[in-house]
Amino acid sequence: MRSSEKPFELTASLEDYLEAIKELIDADAHGHAHTSEIARRLGVKMPSVTNALGVLCKNGYIHYDASYPVTLTKRGAQAAARVMRRHAVLKSFLTDILLLEEEAASATACRVEHVIDDQLIDRLEAVNAALTQSECSSHVRDCLQQALQHLD
Repeated sequence: MRSSEKPFELTASLEDYLEAIKELIDADAHGHAHTSEIARRLGVKMPSVTNALGVLCKNGYIHYDASYPVTLTKRGAQAAARVMRRHAVLKSFLTDILLLEEEAASATACRVEHVIDDQLIDRLEAVNAALTQSECSSHVRDCLQQALQHLD
């Protein structure tokens, strides 16, 4: 890499591809994802999938050849797991603590998961656990519900 080149960073769109690939792999008995499934899952056209997969392959996140299904590399699996964790923590916080409807929470989590850092995710997860699992948290949950009820 030349000194003037920036290191490769995953975009929100590429993170969505990794997340979709991981979900499809997890649902498939053979441990791979087909490009047509990826396109369908993300609601995009095949040329977009081909372009994104080329970028992910070039940067070591997936194994991709147009003749074979897609699989994740170790690096790709780690990146996908990180995105999926962010999504799950955000969605849980938004539904359990901020009392958003599940669909709205999932859509919001999908947008925010790409810009939030791991330190904030760790803190949201800790707050969520404290407010949903500890014995002394019921008073705080009641106060939160009361504070949020006028927003609906």
